Amino acid sequence: MEKTEPIIIEQAGMRMTVVHRRSGSGDEGLTFDITTAGPEEAGERILRFDCFYGTPHYHVGASGEDASHKMKDEGVEDPVRWTLEQLKTRFPAMVQQAGYSEIAAKLDQQSIAVQLTRLEAEILAKY
Repeated sequence: MEKTEPIIIEQAGMRMTVVHRRSGSGDEGLTFDITTAGPEEAGERILRFDCFYGTPHYHVGASGEDASHKMKDEGVEDPVRWTLEQLKTRFPAMVQQAGYSEIAAKLDQQSIAVQLTRLEAEILAKY
């Protein structure tokens, strides 16, 4: 599978797309983009983890500068493995924090963790 071919997980009104991408500034790496997937508001950003080689960071909610968190400043040494751990253990809480409580309430944390664990080798190969 190519680095650029996305991995998609869908559940309870959200879509998680994992893909290797290049930012406008030329940095690149793996992005975990979590958006709404309902009929009304499909495509609204819930969370995004940009596990870039130069400046890894993540966004909670819309992509304003104030919503961006620099992983290196938070002591994260391996952005991809850290992101996978967050998504496997804290995903509904993070979706809730982003302001999507209805979606958070419907998420099956165990199912997400199982899917990510099953796809982990494929995800790491994209990095």
